[in-house]
Amino acid sequence: MRKQVLTMLCVALAGLIFIPTVFFNQPLFALIGAFFDWLPLLTGWMKAGREINRTFLRLHVAVTLIAYAIFVGWLVTGTATVGFAFLEVWWVAVIFGVLMGY
Repeated sequence: MRKQVLTMLCVALAGLIFIPTVFFNQPLFALIGAFFDWLPLLTGWMKAGREINRTFLRLHVAVTLIAYAIFVGWLVTGTATVGFAFLEVWWVAVIFGVLMGY
């Protein structure tokens, strides 16, 4: 499988885990989704094989870090509203990640 496909599968799986954990306010279970979300970076699957849009790369990195700062806040507080904020910001980071290739 190509690295890009593996990356998209991991991010999709992370999203499928994040949605019910946020809906049911279970931040500890969301750690499983976070594992799959970060797996492509840890394995090197996210390395660019072609030219990428640096602006969207910077936005992707910045928004991902903001999302995970919110995630830590969700883990600490257990507040459902914080979980929904994490999911919304994380989704924007995913969009920026996809746009890097355009």
